[in-house]
Amino acid sequence: MTLRIPVLCLCAAISIDSAHAAIVETRGSYNSGGRKVLVEQYEPGDRDKHPALILLHGSAGVLFPGLDLRKRARSLAREGYAVFIPHYFDRTGHVMVRPSMVHENLSTWTGTVQDCVTYVSARPNVDAKRIGLTGHSLGGYLALATAARDQRVKVVIEASGAFENYGTKRMPPTLILHGAKDKTVPVEKAEQVEATLKRLGTPYQKHIYPDEPHRFSRTAMQDVSSRIDTFLHRYFPAQTTTQ
Repeated sequence: MTLRIPVLCLCAAISIDSAHAAIVETRGSYNSGGRKVLVEQYEPGDRDKHPALILLHGSAGVLFPGLDLRKRARSLAREGYAVFIPHYFDRTGHVMVRPSMVHENLSTWTGTVQDCVTYVSARPNVDAKRIGLTGHSLGGYLALATAARDQRVKVVIEASGAFENYGTKRMPPTLILHGAKDKTVPVEKAEQVEATLKRLGTPYQKHIYPDEPHRFSRTAMQDVSSRIDTFLHRYFPAQTTTQ
């Protein structure tokens, strides 16, 4: 049974699971391009340093998060990660966007995600040398684009995304997940991501789901979760160091 206790001084909720350490859920914010950007925060309730994962929503925004964003955030926090969901649409004033609006804002949102990396790296319980990005669809685009620009990003998990920056000179270990029947972001985009990683000699894992569209089914999501856990265990384990 989960007990939620409000902590007024922190505007936080502490989730306590009998099988896991406490998780502190709070909301923070940072400045990006003169705009205030909200961040949902799911952090282990101890004083250790933890690797951080930034979860990036897709074009539907935070109203309809892909891949069960908040559920995954809580699960990852229980495993020992400090997890953050930035509302990066705050930078441009959007709630959700059409596919035709993505490219004109992609650079701005990438900068907003980089500013989130800066914000997260300064959190007292975050190991600033271990920050990763994960995203679905537009979130996958931004995870890849940010990692190509920012050496502070140490791992990327992208689902149904794409990579537009073919001139990049570095990428961290990357997990590629895509549906072969994706009509929004064709599966060829996953092949292009793989080709870039091969060119750079970057470690990666890839899985194409033969019967899945852009948004994965519940059945596929069980496998997605397993692959993410395996990838993180290999390339970005939730090891902590005491302050």
